[in-house]
This record gives sequence, C-alpha cells and structure tokens, in this order.
Amino acid sequence: CLTFEDVYHAGGLNDSASKVVEAAVTDRTYLNKQEIRAFLKRLTYPIYFFDFETMMPAIPYIQGTHPYQQIPFQYSLHYQLKKGGELFHKEFLAEVGADPLRSIAEAIVRDIPKNVCVVAYNSAFEKTRLAELADMFPDLASHLWNVHDHLDDLMIPFQQKWYYIKPMQGSYSIKYVLPALYPDAPDLDYHNLDEVHNGTEAMTIFPQLQYMSDEEQQRTRQNLLEYCKLDTYALYKVLLKLYEFAK
Repeated sequence: CLTFEDVYHAGGLNDSASKVVEAAVTDRTYLNKQEIRAFLKRLTYPIYFFDFETMMPAIPYIQGTHPYQQIPFQYSLHYQLKKGGELFHKEFLAEVGADPLRSIAEAIVRDIPKNVCVVAYNSAFEKTRLAELADMFPDLASHLWNVHDHLDDLMIPFQQKWYYIKPMQGSYSIKYVLPALYPDAPDLDYHNLDEVHNGTEAMTIFPQLQYMSDEEQQRTRQNLLEYCKLDTYALYKVLLKLYEFAK
C-alpha cells in the first residue's frame, strides 16, 4: 500500500493536499503571516464569539417548521469590549417543551448589539439560522440581519491552510484545530466534559429533557451549557493564537 512518503515523493498534488502530506512526512509548519494579518484587520472590537446548537426533529412539533429542519435551541456568547480586555459570557438555553424560536431570536437581539464584529467557526451555519429567524420574525428582522451581516468566520485561516501543522490531520474542523493549537490544555479538551461532548450529542439530548426528572434535567441542562460555552471559549482561544502567529 502507498505511504505518505510515496505520495510526497510522487508529487502532483494540489496546494492544500501537498501541505497536508508534506507536514505528515516532515513535520513542517505552514505559516502565512501576511494572510493572517490581513484577516485579523477585518476583526474589530468589541468582538462577540457566537455559536448555536440545534436539533432536527423528524416529526415537527413547532408550528411552521418542517421535518428535519434545524431548530436552534441554544447559544453561547463570549465577548470582549477591547483587545486584551476582560472576557464576558452570556448564554441561552430554551425551556423544556417550549417553542424556542421566538425566545432565542429575542435573546440574540438583547445580547448582541447592532454593528459589532461577531465571529463564529464555519459561520455559514450561524448565518443560515439567523436568516431563518429573521424571516420568521419580521419585527426582529432588522437586528438579526445586522448580526448576520457582521458575522465573520475564524475557520478561514485554517481552511485556507494559512496555518497548518501535522496534528490537524488534514482537517480544519475546530475539533482538530483546537487540540493541535493547545495540545496540553485540559480546560479545552471536549473529552473532559460530562455527558455532552459534541453537537450531535447536544441535539440528541436536548429533546430528551422533557422525559427526565427535575434533578436529571438540571444536571443535563448544565452539561449542555458547559459544552456550548466551551465552543465559544475555544473561538476566543483560537483568535489569541492567530494574533500570536501574526507577530
């Protein structure tokens, strides 16, 4: 069978694949400071780190939705008013059995001001959910579209391989990028969380809350909050690394 060394010496790969293979063989670090600096110039303070969690019910129970529609039920929001300043946090988690759409839209309008820089990871997902909420609630649409239009994507520098190292294993998913950037950081390790370790588990567990005892609900809700909170704290830590790489 072929090895990375065979592929590396054979050549003929596109730029992205070539970097993955060469890093695997030689442990080379790819760093494009010029592109990272240009990207960072787009980001302004105050800056808001934003992440949704969604569920996809096969049988819709919310009026106006369809089977397997992405229904946001939770978000986490870290934010800094100035570079190097204190990191604040806000969050939303829908009530059990309630329609979360109006309440989450109102919470976003309350928690994220207009005309501020908002960042996500793979922001197309957050943008799509914001656009859907804006279409559902015309009275909130102006503010929701403003958040949508000011949303940038921290995935871009890694998707474009402006920074790439072997531990990323050819991926630019946050679940690979984060441990590659912070290999010895227990507070950034999703494996150390209780019960909820990824988005799939979150979307599976949230609809089950209604069948739990009050004590189980309280514990699981806290675990959902801790998972989503780590997602946006991770964005903050990724941005710190980008600033470090740009020096």
